[in-house]
Amino acid sequence: MDTGSILIVGGYGVVGSRIAADLAVDFPGRVVVAGRSQQRADAAAAAIGHGVRGRRVDVGVPSSIAAALDDVAVAVNCIDQPDRALLWAAIERGLAYTDITPHLTDLGRGAAYERIDAAATASGARIVLGAGMVPGISNVMVRALAEVIGGVDTIETSLLLSADDVLGPGSFDYLLQELTMSFDVHVDGADRRVRAFTAPRGVDFPAPLGIRRAYLFPFSDQVLYPRTVGARTVVTRLAINPPRMSRLLALLVSTRATHITARPRIRALLGRLRRGRTGHPDAPYALRVDVIHHGRAVTATLTGAGQAHATATSTAALVRSLADGAIATPGAWMPEQVIAPAPFFHRLSQAGLHVKTSDPEPAI
Repeated sequence: MDTGSILIVGGYGVVGSRIAADLAVDFPGRVVVAGRSQQRADAAAAAIGHGVRGRRVDVGVPSSIAAALDDVAVAVNCIDQPDRALLWAAIERGLAYTDITPHLTDLGRGAAYERIDAAATASGARIVLGAGMVPGISNVMVRALAEVIGGVDTIETSLLLSADDVLGPGSFDYLLQELTMSFDVHVDGADRRVRAFTAPRGVDFPAPLGIRRAYLFPFSDQVLYPRTVGARTVVTRLAINPPRMSRLLALLVSTRATHITARPRIRALLGRLRRGRTGHPDAPYALRVDVIHHGRAVTATLTGAGQAHATATSTAALVRSLADGAIATPGAWMPEQVIAPAPFFHRLSQAGLHVKTSDPEPAI
């Protein structure tokens, strides 16, 4: 078991502070919340208690990263970092690391994933990419379903979120960026280029939500399933509540008006307008994962309130597996490769997140 600090970068944000509070009870004196503001980090640490400390770190400055990692055993990243400087610094030091930021789709291109895996294996680092909900909880659902029916041919993941869910400004900016991009979906063993918020399909979410129109969306877990579980078809979709918001985004894509949101100044302006709203931290969400193998289908679902709570709870559960040595083999992993479903789902259920699995039935 590691005894060093658990550093949470972005630890005074909406999700990061919840992760810190979740872990602090079980790891007193070891949790460190960090960000560019020492004052905000110290304030968040004091509010959480249990010996949590504040620390300053700027992931754009290598010397700041080096100083922040000095006594760290596990690093958790909760902020967007396009160059992955914190990840590579953790690998260089042979640390444990996980990341809730959504930009992993490039790992499916070329040998990007293999380079990270090789470097981590060489240094002894234990890297789990894709904590949170999708990827994250969805990946462990895939593993659980694959164990039920003996394998994976097709994976379809659908997430329903509220437009007013107060997860933080980063997710809103991420959505705007993804609307402007094309991406690959893996169908029958081959990649197909598509655009976000196209090809709508009715998805039957658990009651009382019911059938909602969901659109193709580049969630990061899809790019590595062909490698990690041998899937031949992988599709991920997003629906937004209220439905008119989904229709508006689909209209922007179909009319090519999304080139406006591609401009950083426009996204920044929209982000400021978004932050001016109060939001609803308990807005409902729903996650559905369908797996098909050899003509049999099985489904797992999760419903709840507050995306931030679900993201933080699942990430904290994953961090525990790194901190207590349950994930012991060096390398770069996705959750479906290293997280046992039963204890993970038990940890979620203790926080009010209940994953339900259907009985296998013939695939339609």
